[in-house]
Amino acid sequence: MDKLKVLIVDDEHLIRNLLRMRIDWEKQGMTIVGEASNAQEALDLVDEWRPDIILTDIYMPFINGIEFSGMVLDKYPDIKIVIVTGHDEFEYAQKSIKLGISDFILKPIRASELLHVTDKLKRTIEQERTREKEFERLKEDLERNFPYLREKFLNQWLSGALSLEEINEKAEYFNIPALGSGASQIAVIEISLASPKQSEEQLILLEMECKNKTEQFFLDDSKVVILSDARNQIVLIAFNRDSDFVGECERLQTNLIDSYNCFVSTGIGRKHGNIQEARLGYQEACHALQYKAFIGKNQVVCFEDVVDNKEQPYRSDSDLLQQLQFYISVGSSERAIQVLHQIFDLSFASVSQFRMAAMDVITECQRAAIEQQIENEHVIDKETLVSILAADNLPELMTILEGYVLQLSTTIHVKNRAKEGNLISQVKDYLETNMGDPELGLASTAAAFFVSPGHLGRLMKKESGQTFVEYLTNIRMKRAEALLKQTDLKGYEVGAKVGVADPHYFSILFKKNIGRSVNEYRNVK
Repeated sequence: MDKLKVLIVDDEHLIRNLLRMRIDWEKQGMTIVGEASNAQEALDLVDEWRPDIILTDIYMPFINGIEFSGMVLDKYPDIKIVIVTGHDEFEYAQKSIKLGISDFILKPIRASELLHVTDKLKRTIEQERTREKEFERLKEDLERNFPYLREKFLNQWLSGALSLEEINEKAEYFNIPALGSGASQIAVIEISLASPKQSEEQLILLEMECKNKTEQFFLDDSKVVILSDARNQIVLIAFNRDSDFVGECERLQTNLIDSYNCFVSTGIGRKHGNIQEARLGYQEACHALQYKAFIGKNQVVCFEDVVDNKEQPYRSDSDLLQQLQFYISVGSSERAIQVLHQIFDLSFASVSQFRMAAMDVITECQRAAIEQQIENEHVIDKETLVSILAADNLPELMTILEGYVLQLSTTIHVKNRAKEGNLISQVKDYLETNMGDPELGLASTAAAFFVSPGHLGRLMKKESGQTFVEYLTNIRMKRAEALLKQTDLKGYEVGAKVGVADPHYFSILFKKNIGRSVNEYRNVK
């Protein structure tokens, strides 16, 4: 820290000189930048030097020390002021504490007291400056993260997680005055790669470029707010728009497609007059966007076009959909079909609604297939899509979906069984090769194949009908039996060869598994 600047104010030259000479100011990390014999002169020096500490007498001509202190602190509240006072003035000086006086020094001035006061002030100033630096750092962090925090607020608003009071308060803080107007319409844009050979990194960069392009497109339009949602989709929120928002989205989409080698799909929700209905508008836009599974990419889909305005809006049951994906992912076709029926165990108002439910089901099926790395031909084919689009009644649609869910979950089940069988085969070979290791066990074997001990134990029981320990003991005793037949090794040597170093324990295991002791076995071989 730089040396602290000190100003001495006293109408008596001797007192000023005494304060100057009483202690080693340089050693205290301080320097005296000036002296003044009256308050007016001192005020000019304060403006010139901006001292950190002022030592002032009370009684001075024209303006006394307390009045002077008040004038300084009004203008520079961070300056520390120490009143130099006599015993008979102390009670009067104490009244100045309300002004913000930092400390008092009693006359006659003693070096020890002056050192004590300056030490305390130095620590106080250092702490304040440390806090100021930390505050400035936090302020810089806030400014740097402001766009992220603004986007987080908008996503919370769209998710319905904020009260009306919170929305209005944060809209003002994040300088989104249009949000307070209420009326809004929301569009969601999904960017996807044109080639499956392109990487995830390329997709992220492409999404960033498209978002920048979108911001440029609406640069002069303060009534459109742009953000990215949790799925990295571009979200447009239009407030109180008289212009054709759908037409603008179509022009933007064409612009993006022409500018980049990518697919662009857009879903647009209905207009809503209440800012707390934004969650509904966002959900509508997302549902409309999902219709790309039916009509292809590079399309703008309005929620009003896929749902009859007279009916209640369709709402997904996220819990059931997650259950469906889980059961398909583990190859449990029976459970998956049960959940599928639960999803459709509703009273749909129109064909469009149960088609939207079907779209949700297909989306979860696609996610399960991708998660399990199932080949593209098992994900969804054009014939199935056409059948869903052509179905005009729920029983027909359910038949198609049941077939599709059954096919996909069975495919995954077969793949998982093959994977498990291959794993057990490898484990058996591993045990045959390493049975001589006395440390060989379930935990070490599971670690060698990067699976959990519990999972490996269950697979071993399922595939061999034996627990892991039973299987390992069995193959060790079979190897021991062969060594006793084919070699002249002693019993304890055979035990060591098969990973059972304790001769007594080996004898017990051998007799339990073979039915005879080692010596009995050798005598009859």
